[in-house]
Order: sequence, then C-alpha cells, then structure tokens
Amino acid sequence: MMLVRSIIWAMLALATTVAAQAATLQKLHVKEGTLYFADGTEALLWGVNFQPSLFWEYRRMARHGLHKPFDMAKYKAMIDEGFDEIQRMDCNLIRIHIATSDITDTEGKLIENQWLDSLDYVIASAEQREIYVSLSFLNNIGAMDGSFVSKNAMKKADWMVDPDFMAMADSYIRQLLNRKNQYSEGQLYKNSPALAIVEPINEPAYFNHQNINEFPQCNEVYRAWLTKFDKQDTKENFLAFRYENTKDYVNRMVKLFRQEEVTAPMAWSLEWPRAIEWTGEDVFCAAADSDAELISICFYPGQFESHNKRGEEMKEVGETNFLPYLQRTYDDRKYHGWLLEDRFKNKARVVYEFETFHNQTSYLYPAMAKLFRSLGIQAASMWTYILPGQAEYTAAPHNLNLKTTPNKAAAFMAAGQVMRSEPRFKQYETTSETDDHFQHASLSYQHGCSAFADDEILIYSETMPDEFSQHLLDGQTDFKRIVGRGDSPWASYGGTGLYFIETTGENRLQIQILPDADFVVPHFRPNKIGKIAVRLSTDQSHTFELKMPGLNDRSKVFQMTTGKREPVIRTPDGLRFEAKPGERYEIER
Repeated sequence: MMLVRSIIWAMLALATTVAAQAATLQKLHVKEGTLYFADGTEALLWGVNFQPSLFWEYRRMARHGLHKPFDMAKYKAMIDEGFDEIQRMDCNLIRIHIATSDITDTEGKLIENQWLDSLDYVIASAEQREIYVSLSFLNNIGAMDGSFVSKNAMKKADWMVDPDFMAMADSYIRQLLNRKNQYSEGQLYKNSPALAIVEPINEPAYFNHQNINEFPQCNEVYRAWLTKFDKQDTKENFLAFRYENTKDYVNRMVKLFRQEEVTAPMAWSLEWPRAIEWTGEDVFCAAADSDAELISICFYPGQFESHNKRGEEMKEVGETNFLPYLQRTYDDRKYHGWLLEDRFKNKARVVYEFETFHNQTSYLYPAMAKLFRSLGIQAASMWTYILPGQAEYTAAPHNLNLKTTPNKAAAFMAAGQVMRSEPRFKQYETTSETDDHFQHASLSYQHGCSAFADDEILIYSETMPDEFSQHLLDGQTDFKRIVGRGDSPWASYGGTGLYFIETTGENRLQIQILPDADFVVPHFRPNKIGKIAVRLSTDQSHTFELKMPGLNDRSKVFQMTTGKREPVIRTPDGLRFEAKPGERYEIER
C-alpha cells in the first residue's frame, strides 16, 4: 500500500495544474457586509477543514494501528501529501479547528508537543502553498484532564460568562497569536500572510432560563446583573441579560484581536439550521448588533435525520433526496433564511463546516454551493478532509478524500466552480425537486451525480446523463481541463477512480488516472479495528477512450512511467488503449 501511494504521489508531484491562486496571499477586510481582498476584489474562498493537528482525529486512526509509533517525519509527509491532494481539488482555504486541551495546561498556557508542532507545520505549509487559513481557537472536542478546557461538555456554556475561564482563554489566544512559528522563520501567528479568518469559539453554547442553576458561574453572574439593575428573575429579564452578555462577549473578542493587531476579520458562529429556534432570538440579535464583521454558519443535510439511527436506517438517510431541504433552508428564516434579513446586511458571511453527511452520492455539493451563494456566502470549508493513508480506514458521515471518495471529490470540485461562477444573493430555486440545471451546472438526485462545464473546464462525478450533456455541452468544442469518473462525450473509462485530462501544449494532452476505489465496508457502517473501509487498487487495467477534437489515426499514446515515454498500443478505430490506474499518459495529437 505504501509503495502504491509513493508511486501515485510521485506522479502527482509532476502534475502541471494546481489550484488557481493569487500571485501572493492578500489581507482580507470587510466593508459594508462584503469580504474583500486587499486589491478591492470580492473574496472567494473554497476549501476544507484540515485536521492533522487535532488529537481527536489522530486517535481515531491510532485505533486502527496507524501512526504507531508516532513518527513526526512521516506525519509531516502525510500532511504534505494531503496538501497536494486538496490543491489538486482547487482549494484555496483550510480551516484549522483547534482542540484547545491538546495544547494547553490547566492555566491556559501553551504546551510544546506534537500537536502544537503539527499546527506550526500546517500553517507554514499553507503560507508556502498560498492557501488561506481560517483559525478557530476554543473548542472542547476530545478534551482531556490537564487542560483549562473541561471535558464536561456542559461546561461550554460557562465560556462567555465565567470571568476566570475568560481570563485564561484570553491569555491562551494571545499566546497563540504571538507564537513564533518555527517553520516560518519565527514569524508570529498573527502576522501570517495566510491568516484570513479568526473565530474565537467553535460553536458557542448557551445556558437557558430553565437550566441556569446547573451552571453555578453563569447563575452567579446573572444574579449579580439582576441586583445591579434592580430587576426580578423573569424570562424576559433573563433574555435581556443573555442578549447583553452575548453581545459584550463578542465585542470583547473583537477588541482582543484588534488589540493584537490581527488584520483578519473575526467570525461569530451562529451554527446549524434552526439554531435560531433552539437557541433563541436574543442570541441572533446580539450577533447582529455586535462588532463582529463576519457571521459563520454550518450546514449538514441529513445530520438531524441521522440522530439515534444505525445500520440500514442510516442507509435510508443517505438515500434521501435533500434538494427540498436546501430549498427550505433558503425560504424558511428558522433554517438559514434569517441571513437575508436587513439586520445582517452589514455582516459578511462564511460557512465554517458543511458536508453531505451519510450521503456518498455526488449530487449535493454543487447544490449546496449554489445555496451558499444565494445566502451571500463568500467562503466555505467542508468538514473534514480525510488525510492520505487514513482515508482507506474511514467509513464515516464526514468523509472526503481525492482517492477514496472519487465521485464526491469530483462533485466537490464542481461545487467549487459553482461558488466561483454563481452571483451572490441570486434567488435560490431548482429546476425541480429532484434535479437542477443552471448556468454552468447540472445535478440529479435520481442519477446521484453532478457536473460542471464552462469554456475551459469540464467536471463530472459519474457517467454523464444525456440531459447533462444537452444542457452543458451544446456547441462546446474543446476543454483545457477535464476531471471525471466514468463516461462523457469526451472520454470513457472503465475504472472506478478519477481521471484528469489536461492540455499541456498545442498538440499534447496529459492523462492522470487515480487508483480504483471500492468501499469494502458500506459507508453507513463502521469498519472493524484494523480493517480498511475503502480498497485502493492499481492492479487491473481498464479501457480508456478519448473522443476529443483533433485526435486521429496519427495520434500517439505514451505511458509516462518514472518520467520515461513508453509507447502504448492503441486500437486503430478510435483512440482507445488499456490504461492502468495510478499511471500517467501523454497523448500527441
């Protein structure tokens, strides 16, 4: 397996096309509710949560025997390979979700360990690759004893109220902002050119009037507020207190980042659809009235439906048509329709996490990207990208990898192009409740796939249905880049991995074929300890046929093994040849 990966990524290193990036990373700012680059153009960031510095993620893989014993050099090689993959998928953003207890002691002081080392390395690597970073500082995911962040999830509601916790949290954030990155010549985190967004708390928690007695610190502060303003303990007064406290905390954090001269705008999380219903209007009013320049949301179609379900019940969730849910998310203010209200018009907005959840088909990503643009979103990061070498062992609701989920990877790339091409605040609507055909994209719940095409790029996540071709390819004569799985009017391939076809010269094409990928364990069931969930294979050859303009009987095919051009036998009637997964080929027209 290691040999296969080495061969594959030796070839990937030779790939000529990576994500389209600006020449240099630019500072970002918000003006009148819009996120801008320093040169005045509207910002558009698309990417993934990238989590090698998260012990919680590592622990999942350690259960399968991976990374034992821990070897930092090999771990960094995995990180490098992961960056290669997401750049191949046209990402220009990573979100780093810090598990605070991984790197702090009981007083909030930083601890030098492998997770802080990994964090340094990831941020420095992002800088070198010109990928923007969104950094989330406080979270209790995987919390353990020995840190000022409690593993008791109930304690999270104290974070915006308990003065002792807030003091330690402020100190921790300042320490991290002023940390010298050993991999960036001692540059401070806060001065990183890649730092695009800062987020103080991942998914803030709130106490309510019914359970405030369960939070002694919160209750004490609340009672003191009542006494100070000579008020009675009523539901109305409690909501007034929580509004004021939330707004004050958000402004406190905005002030902290400004004091530290952090130029990246600060995002405040308003979380899931229906959070306004579950958490309360006062919290959303506080965010709207606060000094926060960014509002962040998450979006997981199928998460609510998956609650307390297992096995075949989970399979049914993955087979549900969620296009009507996306429409409701736009139309209903209790979902994410509140984003379109006037009180949020001066806030830029981002999606800190999204995923198709237990759904391993590939129609949803572009639909979600279209919805995001309709809600005014300018940045979105999928949770979570599964790293190379780990992805084979992952059968989970949050699962994206270039090789092990090839159809989703293509759909994700198509969705990135939708984000770049769709205007913001355009009315969201679909062609029907089961499919959608719009400017440059087609998607279908019934076929379980999606595609994107413009003047230069064609992407399809499965064999293209006829209606996709009719909508997207009418009058199209050629593409500079094709990414696909299965068949299209331009190419056909019998393997299960992705392939990339790219123009490298006036009369030359390059084809790169990724390994065959097959789920050994259904994605809705967990794999056993030490057993792979997805098998990657390069053993079996498959017929590859090119149907692109300019190809004829004189066109030649070469296999580019270890950099050498070895002629490949092709059929005389059409350009067909036996192609092996994991290999790279060159075509001379």
